[in-house]
Amino acid sequence: MPWASRVMGDLSGTTVILMARIITDASGQRYQLDEPVPLSPAPENIRLATESKPWKNYWRMLGTVMLAFLIVQFGLASLIEGALAGDAIISVIGAICSLAPIPLLLILHKPKLVHVRLAVPDAKGKQHHPLPEGGSLRTVAPTRFKRFLTPDDSVLDLPPHRQVWLVFSLTVATSAFVTLFALSESTEWLFMLLFILLVIPLWIMGFSIPVFAWWATSSKWIGLPTRRRDAEAWLIAGMASAFPALVINTWIFPGILPSSLSSASTEFLLLVLSAPLGEELWKLLAVLLFLPSIKSPRHGLQIGFTVGLGFALIENMSYVLMSTFGGPIGLGFTTLVRGIGSIPGHALWTGISGFAVGCLVEDHDIDKRIRWLMRRLTVDVVDAAENLGIDVDGDGDHSGYDQPRGSFEELLSEVDSSTSSWMLIDSKTGEARDADGVATSQDILTDLVTSSEAARYRSEDGIQILPPRHVLQAYGLAVFGHAIWNGTSYLSFLIPEWIGLGEIGVLICMLGWTTILIASVLWLTHRVLSTVRRMPMLV
Repeated sequence: MPWASRVMGDLSGTTVILMARIITDASGQRYQLDEPVPLSPAPENIRLATESKPWKNYWRMLGTVMLAFLIVQFGLASLIEGALAGDAIISVIGAICSLAPIPLLLILHKPKLVHVRLAVPDAKGKQHHPLPEGGSLRTVAPTRFKRFLTPDDSVLDLPPHRQVWLVFSLTVATSAFVTLFALSESTEWLFMLLFILLVIPLWIMGFSIPVFAWWATSSKWIGLPTRRRDAEAWLIAGMASAFPALVINTWIFPGILPSSLSSASTEFLLLVLSAPLGEELWKLLAVLLFLPSIKSPRHGLQIGFTVGLGFALIENMSYVLMSTFGGPIGLGFTTLVRGIGSIPGHALWTGISGFAVGCLVEDHDIDKRIRWLMRRLTVDVVDAAENLGIDVDGDGDHSGYDQPRGSFEELLSEVDSSTSSWMLIDSKTGEARDADGVATSQDILTDLVTSSEAARYRSEDGIQILPPRHVLQAYGLAVFGHAIWNGTSYLSFLIPEWIGLGEIGVLICMLGWTTILIASVLWLTHRVLSTVRRMPMLV
């Protein structure tokens, strides 16, 4: 078993001139120390591991959405509002709120390299190996020492989904518990005190924990090995797609509607047309940003589901914030309904679109065609620059691109290595393990089964639901599902009010229909994810 240590950090890549290291002992004797082993290329067959800290990703997600919310809601939205109103002060505030969080976002998600030191047992090796920062590594037996840099491809490490759902349940229960003190005049002061103390924590946990719970749940159900930086990029893309959707819903669509429409008609059209069409379109475009990296329908659904969670996260932040003005009962109810209904709905609709994009990639090798075009563009740029007398590759001549150019057929035959080879180290046992729920090659069974066993497996699996393979059909289905949720939710309140059922009747109808919608979305989400998980794993 080799000895290895790694240092996380940013490495600038600047050239360093190593000077001879000389020390003088107490008697005045001078000694020249050995120079550290130079960096070498990273080996292809090595597998690294990092300590499992699943809740660290929650804090990264929370910090990201706070900054994104500031940019979208207070920055870009204020810029547009100021421009439309001709108010320079609002525009300046919007510009500040748009630009100030960007450095913090870059710091939070800056790419990192890992400096790996590897000592492999070798009878002809040494027991002391000098290190570049000073000192040395001592091993108990002779070893061969090497150092290399590799990108931080840590796997997505999320806590067990039941653990996160428990936190979500406690959040809703706390809101309900605080409400109990408002039922009696003698404890009203305690109700006010508790609500003032808990409103901010309940708001933060109310909008973020359910998204984190669905992230952990979907990662386990889909079961694909995923790099953390990839998953975070999908989540951020979903957050970014909220801004153009906000522009459509707030300014463009209301501006094209006739002014003669009633407020109820305007709101209904906004819910069943503008929101589904615009939001699902921009979420689909966010998925298409990752077209070169999508490998299969299952992978496409994973990306789409995570993009939808990113969109729901920043939207949920606004809704739960507004619900705080309704007291703990309004906050708890909004947290519950959106946590088990709206959030999986957003994720499911975009996941359906992502599945179809994955089918498109699988059927036509879109990902490899894009990589081929990018490779050809790189070659052409280098050739053009060197024809102008610029030595781009630093080889001392102007002969153009000197590396093997390859062919599209060779690219098609390449084995993809984009998935992370990293593992996790359990903080309690110290043993290496894969992420929770991730399917590995060892999980794929090849035993033959009888026809009766196959029938039993199918009956245990339940109803299988596979999304459409065509992108336009999938987008249409996503829009339809979104419109059904929005439109019927609004009508479940409006129609009982029109026919004069009274406040209690309206409340019963609204809660009853909301329960049906939530149950339907949860069932569909489980069936779709379970069906897609059983598809061949190509990534």
